[in-house]
Amino acid sequence: MQKNSVNFACEMKKKLFWALIILFIQLETLAQNVFLDTQSPSKEPLHEMRAVWLATIGGIDWPHSYSRSLYSELKQKQELCDILDNLSAAGINTVLMQTRIRATTIFPSTMEPWDGCLSGIPTQSPGYDALAFAIDECHKRGMKFHAWVVAIPVGKWDGAGCKALRKSAPSVLKRIGNEGFMNPEADGTASYLARFCKDVVARYDVDGIHLDYIRYPEAWKKIKSHDKGRECITRIVRAIRDAVKEVKPWVMLSCSPIGKYADTKRQWSNGWNARDVVCQDAAQWLEDGLMDALFPMMYFRGDNFYPFLIDWKERSANKIVTPGLGIYFLDEHEKNWALGDITQEMHVLRQFGMGNCMFRSKFFTDNTKGLYDYTKTVYSRTPSLQPAMTWYAKERPAVPRGVAVTNQRDGTWMLSWQADTTSASCEGYGGSKLLYNVYGSDTAPVDTKVADNLLMAAYEGTSIVVPQGRTVRHFAVTATDRYGNESEPCQSFAGDAIGSEGAKPNVPGKTLEDDGRYVWLDECDVTLGQLLEIHSLVGTVVTSCFVREQYGRLFIDAQGMAAGHYVVYLINRKGHRHRLGTFSRAVC
Repeated sequence: MQKNSVNFACEMKKKLFWALIILFIQLETLAQNVFLDTQSPSKEPLHEMRAVWLATIGGIDWPHSYSRSLYSELKQKQELCDILDNLSAAGINTVLMQTRIRATTIFPSTMEPWDGCLSGIPTQSPGYDALAFAIDECHKRGMKFHAWVVAIPVGKWDGAGCKALRKSAPSVLKRIGNEGFMNPEADGTASYLARFCKDVVARYDVDGIHLDYIRYPEAWKKIKSHDKGRECITRIVRAIRDAVKEVKPWVMLSCSPIGKYADTKRQWSNGWNARDVVCQDAAQWLEDGLMDALFPMMYFRGDNFYPFLIDWKERSANKIVTPGLGIYFLDEHEKNWALGDITQEMHVLRQFGMGNCMFRSKFFTDNTKGLYDYTKTVYSRTPSLQPAMTWYAKERPAVPRGVAVTNQRDGTWMLSWQADTTSASCEGYGGSKLLYNVYGSDTAPVDTKVADNLLMAAYEGTSIVVPQGRTVRHFAVTATDRYGNESEPCQSFAGDAIGSEGAKPNVPGKTLEDDGRYVWLDECDVTLGQLLEIHSLVGTVVTSCFVREQYGRLFIDAQGMAAGHYVVYLINRKGHRHRLGTFSRAVC
């Protein structure tokens, strides 16, 4: 009886301890809410992971229609563009998009068949490369694209993906009930998944490979031993790491482990954790350099969330840990959480400098319980840079050169600059592809350490229009390499602008003839009826159109387009873009 009393007293002390911790967090969050409502937005962090998972399985986030013709293809693409526009407007800087679904893909692969989410028919092509399209659209908006790869589950035993694997790689499969799984204990599983990820990285300009379900299935009855089980899963992770980094070492490798790593001295995991139940030794992967980032699925509240958040922070090994938030629980058909359950977690994560990743995109853009409106108010005040992977490379890129400012007639600023490709950090990833961050301020020199001065992040071009509404007069441009290392700024002042007559920016490529109605394509390698896209200089798709013919000349109809500078792209059958040239429309 005395022992039971001691145990009861210890349990009550532990509950009281965590009640006080959570009360403290709530009070801190309340103070933070008041602070954010009354203070300058410059209090936001300059580097913060703001991510979402965008699921394609069954089209639950995207797509919402099938692509079986040119018209339906354009409709499906526009659906994705609308989603990405909404994510960008709310300050999201990273999209984790489901790329390998259940041994099926959203891109043409020699290893696995097309998933049916795009065309509506498993194994049938939608007529374009959805992965290439999604990457391009994310990059236009300054967002990072991580290819979300579902590793172990391969779907129904008679499903398209599993059936294909039963023919091409039967030794890596295990059947449990009516479901198929990659066997973590099979010799070929690691090499197969490594080859798949290497193919994605080699062929596509992804910013990350994100491994989902890289663990033993819950239904697995007999794990030899948990030490051996962890060795099996770690062997797969190591093979993927080696394959990815061999091709492009700057590609961020991450996974989404179970939200509780292990039992802690603070709190019991209730019998469900990553390391000791499903052999997912995620924190050790960070420590050993096998992972660059973790997105633990922390779909919990209260003392199931905060003690394990602290544990992840303590185990981060100075790498990136971005907890995933279960925002789908806000839905009344799920657990009907209150909005404050999520916003409180968001504020605490910011205090810990960890950012967050929302599961899933649709619950976010649908504004469930007002979360989108809330996030847009907090996060869209300024863009944010993804944290840098300084453990791979620390050398900063060379400073951009020749930043020029043009005062446009419509009240906007046109900025252009030149890249310096001599930096050693440019080497090893396909030449001199640098990205640029644009800053602006009312004071000079522009402070590039202040988040509120950031106008555009991870921009691919070398010229940009600063929108109206920003009362900045001074500008600075920095270069970033693919690891996220940022150069010193090149400063430029609006007082040194190239006149006020709307001079043409420094945009490379052909200048197309524009008569105010039509843009003529005589010097371009195009044919009648081909699909074109017209983009603004900041990468936004202005319109899609087809090549037309009149009096033996090829043209596009550009009537009604506003004054500005535009880029014309040819879209081929695979969805790839080829730049044709530029034209400028002056104010009439």
